[in-house]
Amino acid sequence: MTHYEAMEALGQVTIYDVLEKDEQDQPTFIVGDKVHVAITPESDYEAYTYLEAYFPIVLKKPGEIEEILPKNQYRVNFAGQVQIMRAHELTF
Repeated sequence: MTHYEAMEALGQVTIYDVLEKDEQDQPTFIVGDKVHVAITPESDYEAYTYLEAYFPIVLKKPGEIEEILPKNQYRVNFAGQVQIMRAHELTF
């Protein structure tokens, strides 16, 4: 059993569990939706810089939702580059 599995078994929650408690059961997007990354240097400089350095296509191309994951996350295909994104990081 990994550390994360042990913490989950004990009922340990993450900050995302607390912040998005009401949104967990209601997905914002559906499979097949065309989306863009909503992250800007002003909104989240660290995340934007990371994406710009390692995955620039994610910032430049629209993506398509491939799968809805738990905790309001989505598997998004950006022109062949698949990324796991949270709902607040995406926009139509």
